[in-house]
Amino acid sequence: MTTPPAHELDVDAALAQLCDGLTQITGTLDLPLAQAAGAVLAQDLRSPLDLPAFDNAAMDGYAVRHADLAACATLREVGRSYAGHGHTGTVEPGTCVRIMTGAPLPAGADTVVMLENVETSDGQVRVRTTPPSGANIRRRGEHIARGDVVLTAGTQLSGVEIALAASVGCAQIAVRRRLRVGVLSTGDELADPPQPLGAAASYDANRPLLLAACTRLGFDVVDLGICGDCGSDFSATLDRAFDAGCDALVISGGAAKGDADIVRQAGGVAFVPLNLRPGRGLAHARLRRDAQSMLLLGLPGNVVAAYVMFHRVARPALLHLAGALARPLPRLRAPLSAPASVRGGQIHYRRARLDGQGRVELLRDQSSAMLLGLTEADCLIELGPATQYDAGALVNVIPLGLLG
Repeated sequence: MTTPPAHELDVDAALAQLCDGLTQITGTLDLPLAQAAGAVLAQDLRSPLDLPAFDNAAMDGYAVRHADLAACATLREVGRSYAGHGHTGTVEPGTCVRIMTGAPLPAGADTVVMLENVETSDGQVRVRTTPPSGANIRRRGEHIARGDVVLTAGTQLSGVEIALAASVGCAQIAVRRRLRVGVLSTGDELADPPQPLGAAASYDANRPLLLAACTRLGFDVVDLGICGDCGSDFSATLDRAFDAGCDALVISGGAAKGDADIVRQAGGVAFVPLNLRPGRGLAHARLRRDAQSMLLLGLPGNVVAAYVMFHRVARPALLHLAGALARPLPRLRAPLSAPASVRGGQIHYRRARLDGQGRVELLRDQSSAMLLGLTEADCLIELGPATQYDAGALVNVIPLGLLG
């Protein structure tokens, strides 16, 4: 097995270096729940109530006294219980109440017989199959008890967490202020549509990609446009980022060692070499202006390399800065559909598709500058540090739907 160069860090070591001593943003606010998607929870959320709030039916059927089922196979229906409209009477011996899923369990009943296990005629209900005592009932507090922590501080709120908060009666929720992230591309060759392209120019795809990724993460995003390969222009752009109140600045291009790579030439910027490909590392700095601080992250200029580096390194660093709990990207394990080889010593992220048999098939074009492959892929796979992989070898798979 080929080992990586001694100076190259793996992702975990790089993140530890980036986040060491990095002060998370401060400031909290109460938001209406409907506006909290993507925000980071500022404090533990405890439930003020039991969930369910009362014993209720888990199935459509009949609420009965289990003791009656042994002595009497036929019961008399005396009422109905619906969700939101419970039966107010009591289930006496020899009687039952027709009940719908989610409806309150009537007094006196201790079991629900499923609808398909009874026969009915003229108000008489014959139980064909006797369930265990207590069957098909959701008990009060069995899901969440009053006082339980249902969401932990640092949780980034998605639709599921917002639904859970709503289910325990939360209308407003205490969150951290949103991380403010500036996004910038560098390069004299770049232009934005519909500007006409010069002979050596190209349209900027990196910035739209990174703006969309940061927006999806729930950040407050500032589009800082394109900066040419001029040190004074870059210094002016840093001032604009500070003026906009950015907590972080994500830059694509200008982070290598070329003559025109203005990010690396700026004061206080260091380069973190990484053992992942595409992309050999990223530039970073902790910039200050008076009382303001700003984390600078410089990504590669090739669009696929920028995409991989953002999601593997910049994304967790930004979430840490935002105060979110660290959660690694979910991975699946799947077999390769064909043999594969890579240069040893690094972790290579290759674009691939899952086939109908659950195998991953590498796409033909793996150039780090070719964006089309990301639209054709549905996953990234990790290869390395080994050099050769046989067909059927299990590899880590990151579904692209999780990244955006």
